[in-house]
Parts: sequence; C-alpha cells; structure tokens
Amino acid sequence: MERISLAQVNNGERFFRVPKLLFESELYKKMSAESKLLYAILKDRFELSVKNNWIDADGNIYFIFTVEEIGEMLGYGKDKVIKLKKELKKYDLLEEVRQGLNKPNLIYLGSLKVENEAKPLIPAEFGNSDFQNSEIPNSGTLENRIQDFGISEPNDTDSSEPEFSDTDFSLEEEEEKAPQNSEEKNRVNLSRKVDKVTKYDRDYIWNLVHAQLLKENFSQSAADYAMVHFDDRYEYALENMKYASSSERIAEYVFNGIVAEWNQNIRKQQAKRQQNI
Repeated sequence: MERISLAQVNNGERFFRVPKLLFESELYKKMSAESKLLYAILKDRFELSVKNNWIDADGNIYFIFTVEEIGEMLGYGKDKVIKLKKELKKYDLLEEVRQGLNKPNLIYLGSLKVENEAKPLIPAEFGNSDFQNSEIPNSGTLENRIQDFGISEPNDTDSSEPEFSDTDFSLEEEEEKAPQNSEEKNRVNLSRKVDKVTKYDRDYIWNLVHAQLLKENFSQSAADYAMVHFDDRYEYALENMKYASSSERIAEYVFNGIVAEWNQNIRKQQAKRQQNI
C-alpha cells in the first residue's frame, strides 16, 4: 500500500462531497449509504449543468444523467440504480420530469431538510433582502446589515478576481480595527468563534459561505449554483491573503468573490436578453 503524502493532498485530488446532514440527521439515518453516495454524485453535476445552462424558467438546476450512465459509474445494474433512485424519491431528494419519447428524463435534486433543533452555523439572523435569484443590490441598508455580523458588503465589480492588497490582512490593521466602545464590542462578540477546527478548515468555511448565501435570500438551488465557484475562490483566497485572523475572515472574502461572480453572470444574462429583444 502506498501511503498518501502531504504533496498528494496539496495537489487537490478530486472527490465527491457527501453532505454531513445525511449522516447526522435523524431524518436520513435509515437511508442506505449507496443512496447517499448517489445523491453526492448527482449534486456534483451542478457544474456540468451550469456549463450547459440546464436551468429551468424558475431558476432550478436540472440534470440529464441516464440510468445506464449511473450504473456504469457505480458498477451496478439497471435494477439496482432504479432502486436507489426510488429511495431518494422516498426522501423527497429526487424528482424526474419526462421529456417525451426516446428522450432522457430531467432530474431535479431536492434540498436536504434541517430538523427544527438544528442550529445555523452563523447565529445572526438577517432580515429579508430585496432580491430573489437576482443581482445583489448595493443598498446602504444591506451594507449595514451585513457589516453588523462580520461579513462586509459583496464586491460588486466586473472583475473576475477580487482584489487583495498587502495591507488587507496586516496585523497592524487588525489592531487598529479593535473595538473602541461597548457597542462595537457587542457587535464583534456576535461573530462565531472557531472551536475545535483548524484555522483554515475548508468544510467549515464552505458551510459558512453557503449559509450566508441562504441568509441573503438565495434559494437553495441558487445557493448551490453559486457555490460552484467555491473551490476556485477558496484557493485564490489562500494564495493571496497575507494574513487572516480566523476562518470567518477567509469565509468573508470567499463569499464576496462568489457574489461578485453571481452579479457578473446576472449582468451577462441581462445583456444577452437585451441583444435578443
């Protein structure tokens, strides 16, 4: 057996992301491990759906993934694949829409349900924002709401990469930004502390960014769509950040970069519609 080295880990091996909720929630305890894996494989195809523009009129992402293709990937026969799909449907995690004779079905994934007692990763509650599946506005109200909980306003630029300067993450800047009054101290205390995770824990940061998108009134499918850019933004942040005081600080800049991508895509779609009028 060849042991996995640090160099191999750093090279970014490709993998499927299986949501922890499938294993931690009582709602999915009885679901088979094979169905959980199939859910992860299907969700991984979001990137392909985005490239192919497989998005319906309601903004929901769909897939085209035949029983034969799934069986080939998992090493299962047709009957086994159909059984796994039926199990996902039983848990409201998969829906199929027929296109017609000799055409593959469109596959929609359902959002995972969170039990009532589950607590969000970001404790602060935001009010309703002014958009749904559209570009994030640059209103003063939104800026104040976001900054109150340690996430700065999204960078609304056409640039494909957020700008990082050497002073963005200097220790001196952190010290200068120390709260000067009780009101600011109370605000800072609302930020979630990093407990029992590494400083740059990837999954933790992914969850923070995803939760923040949902709090900004992205639908589940829109948030998943936007998170297609997470890996690139995360790696870019780690390569360019000179200093970061916490995982939350990294999440903040990854979030801003993802929102910048979202806004840029929205403007491109609007421009195409204008050209077609």
